[in-house]
Amino acid sequence: MPLCHLCQHDRDLRNSHIVPEFLYADLYNTKGHMMGVNGRGSKGWKPLQNGAKEHLFCECCEQHFNEHFEKPFLRDWVDSCPLPDAWEEDKINWIQVDYAPFKLFHLSVIFRAGVSSLPTFSEVSLGPHEERLRSMLLACDPGPENLYPVFGHAVVHHNTGRVVQMVSKAQASRFGGRRCYGIMYGGVQWWTCVASNPDSEFQQAALRADGSMPFTSVPWNEVPVIQEASLALRRADA
Repeated sequence: MPLCHLCQHDRDLRNSHIVPEFLYADLYNTKGHMMGVNGRGSKGWKPLQNGAKEHLFCECCEQHFNEHFEKPFLRDWVDSCPLPDAWEEDKINWIQVDYAPFKLFHLSVIFRAGVSSLPTFSEVSLGPHEERLRSMLLACDPGPENLYPVFGHAVVHHNTGRVVQMVSKAQASRFGGRRCYGIMYGGVQWWTCVASNPDSEFQQAALRADGSMPFTSVPWNEVPVIQEASLALRRADA
């Protein structure tokens, strides 16, 4: 029997979402499909009925994710909608959240992406940080604000300033020479710095221990992962 990637016990594994399913809710059409861009075939995309899933975690650990991380994020971010309806250019908006469950939610997504074998998340390679993140998630311990800090910027439409809903593939980048991973969901491109010593500039814009977090916005047509998806579609139509 395979090991659960969180508790590491021999148990039946659920077909687990990497990014929770509720973050795909706004992406489905009236037929219950959403566009999955892969650049292949005559269209460059295929209709999907679910977000990316893989057999990774047991039922008990799925419930652990749900109760401690997903439900708080659904309530405090998706349902509460703390970001402005239309963004003023160059404006910084501060939000206030519950530090521990909010940070742990994002760490849980990066952890899930790191243990996944799906191509969508192949850029995430946690190395020795995988075990440390696993222990933190099991203990519901978010750590101090400078340990795996989380930063995000809202992705908005370049004309209306409204937040764009999309779930992207994972990206790897560097801030100040430190490895960071980014995934877009919930109207934001979220970045987590996975390094022993995070970049000081990254830290200044990241979630703070008091639950405050500054947000700026970036037009959707300037986000590299969206540009990449658009290019894949154009190539398929050529």
